[in-house]
Amino acid sequence: MAAEPQGNPWKQRCGPSDELMAMFRAGSIDPTKAIQTRLEDMLQTFLRYHWDNAGNEEIKELAAKSCLEAGTWYYRILEKQATQERKRLGISDISGIFGNDLLQRCLVACTLEMTIFKNGLQCDFPLLLQILKLAPYHFFKVIESVLRAEEGLPPSSVRHLAQVEEKVLESLAWTRDSPLWDEIRSNTGRLPTCEQAVPWTWLEDPRSQTDRTLPGGGLSSGGGPSASADQQPSAVKPQRSNSFHLFARKVYMLMAKRLSEMCPKLKISKEQRGKIWTCFEHSLVHCTDLMEDRHLDQLLLCAIYIIPKDCKNVLISGGILGNTLIGTNNNGDHIHSFLTPDTPSEHYPGPAQEERDNLFVFFNQVYSPKMQDFAKQFESTRGVDTPPLSPYPQLKAIPRRRRLPLETDSSRSANRASCVALSLDSEEMEEGEDAPSLKRLCLESPSALERRLRNVQIDRETQRDQTPPVTKPNLR
Repeated sequence: MAAEPQGNPWKQRCGPSDELMAMFRAGSIDPTKAIQTRLEDMLQTFLRYHWDNAGNEEIKELAAKSCLEAGTWYYRILEKQATQERKRLGISDISGIFGNDLLQRCLVACTLEMTIFKNGLQCDFPLLLQILKLAPYHFFKVIESVLRAEEGLPPSSVRHLAQVEEKVLESLAWTRDSPLWDEIRSNTGRLPTCEQAVPWTWLEDPRSQTDRTLPGGGLSSGGGPSASADQQPSAVKPQRSNSFHLFARKVYMLMAKRLSEMCPKLKISKEQRGKIWTCFEHSLVHCTDLMEDRHLDQLLLCAIYIIPKDCKNVLISGGILGNTLIGTNNNGDHIHSFLTPDTPSEHYPGPAQEERDNLFVFFNQVYSPKMQDFAKQFESTRGVDTPPLSPYPQLKAIPRRRRLPLETDSSRSANRASCVALSLDSEEMEEGEDAPSLKRLCLESPSALERRLRNVQIDRETQRDQTPPVTKPNLR
């Protein structure tokens, strides 16, 4: 084992300012010592990891430099957050913020992630969280507060935090041991709907959706939802201060952006896009357990695949489904206990029995049995009313960071591109001269989803030339 790092190389060069110390002393409990000890322990843990595993002195020096800069950023951002909270609450004692151990640990981790990236230290996210034993879902909660408090962050750091947030939203927060499942359990086992999480002004034609209810209700004879005693209208103002609803909002905004980018490439009409989006939302709200240890792109791909097939009424040969993993479609007709990461279930075999395969096997055995009945309601040949479509977020409504006085036009475009992914909860994005730059930045950075969807398109074109089709999923 490598030698223990001696001393704290950052201790002599970073610390709270006089203003922050005054705020510490103004509280009922002075948190100075607890904050300093926590910061030093976390930085020491990070430094020790690289001291034990570093292959050369340069890596050790970069780790020490990252710790020093992280400590400086931590106190700077903490002071700005405290100042904003005192002004917002109109009080001088904000001991609750300083004494929140989990919040402060995540804040330290966030500043350390910034400096790791800046210094080019090989510690790809989420390795840092594994070293510090923090959950990605908890880490997600501090990213926006950091960006709100410190608008002087370098554009490269803003873009990096946007990429980190996307990783958490699309997969890291959905692992079976994630605290997100506790939040879902407390919300009747479901993710909030798009209307519950996204402000009205950010939705396309929200007034046409005023007759929709919370997911789970059936359709009345007139095509509208049937009411029940435990349902309330879904047109409820989003709980903007609730971190769980903020998480859901960012999930919907991120995936709406990805779907919109793919529709022209896959020649998906606006009508089909609405049906795909409704299926995607339904899978997240009604079949939330589909996301356990999976990726949002996988559910979106399945929604893209299942809707065009039912709309075109394609006959699939090959008999009935084999031994599926799902016994019922969880379409609101039968109530089952909600699956959590700690609940043994035939839906998800234990680690010793884990079986992984390609997307088509997942589509046939897991996704389709749960979603095909819902998707079939959109068939144009049924001669009955189809379910109301879920509202679709307006991408132009995604807010932006306020422009800094010294910000250049090029950095402004870069910040706008970052805010598309972060969807910060501030004023709405303005239409400006650099709008084409945002579009160009998106097109020049193809996402993993774009590559996957391109493969799906190629697969479809290939299978059209084959008779009979041999690899398409069985929907019957």
